[in-house]
Amino acid sequence: MKNYNKFYAAILSIAVIVIAISCEKDFKPAAVTPQPTPSPVPTGSFIEEFTNASDLSSKGWVFVNNSDPIGEAGWRQGRYEQINLANKKLATGVVTVGFPAYSAQNDPHDFISCDITACGNQTGSGSWSAWLISPAVPMKNGDSITFYTIANDIEVDPTNGISTTDRLQVRLNITDGSADVGTDTSSVGKFTRLIYDSNPRMAMNSAGGHPTTWRLIRLVVSGIPGSGSIPAGRFAFRYYIHDGGLYGGSNGDIFPSVVGVDQLKFIHK
Repeated sequence: MKNYNKFYAAILSIAVIVIAISCEKDFKPAAVTPQPTPSPVPTGSFIEEFTNASDLSSKGWVFVNNSDPIGEAGWRQGRYEQINLANKKLATGVVTVGFPAYSAQNDPHDFISCDITACGNQTGSGSWSAWLISPAVPMKNGDSITFYTIANDIEVDPTNGISTTDRLQVRLNITDGSADVGTDTSSVGKFTRLIYDSNPRMAMNSAGGHPTTWRLIRLVVSGIPGSGSIPAGRFAFRYYIHDGGLYGGSNGDIFPSVVGVDQLKFIHK
């Protein structure tokens, strides 16, 4: 009898092991859905050295030329070349138009510039309004915009004492993050907040107009209402001369040359 009990106990043990193994084979752990690695929260801060103007559009920059009449070029790769003013019936001799970059990584043209060619009437009467508009970025009061800027000081008419005159504005769109600057020379679209004007009196560069050596400009974002912060805003550089031109225009003898911008930093706090 005891032997039978041992036999049945052995059979029962084997059955339990088989069931356990079978259950183990059938058991499938719940599938674990891999969680994507969270993307870093964009800070909005960026640095632009302007080493390749042709790449700016892919980064979100926008070019608009509202000059009248419109010329051959608005903002472009940094201008730095020699021209013969005598060929243009101005001052005699070869002069350097433009300047080497403040921060050259590849060559002296590693900056962004806008010049007299933005308008199609350069010696008569015309108006310059060429825009370089930043990408849309998170923006708040207290954010900073710093850059270096420069313009030429060329005596284009020694007989009449006329030298070059340039003007650069920096404006903010703190309304809707668009690149709307309007469609004519005097319009500013949504960029209604002026935070920098290099030469509002339209003085010659040699007489306190636009800086003629690379100068650091420090600006602070302000004027955003409510919480003081918006998810998307833009700033813009505007090369702006209204009704000018050598020997023409109601502003007198105003002869634009070229203005440069280099080593831009936008810091979102």
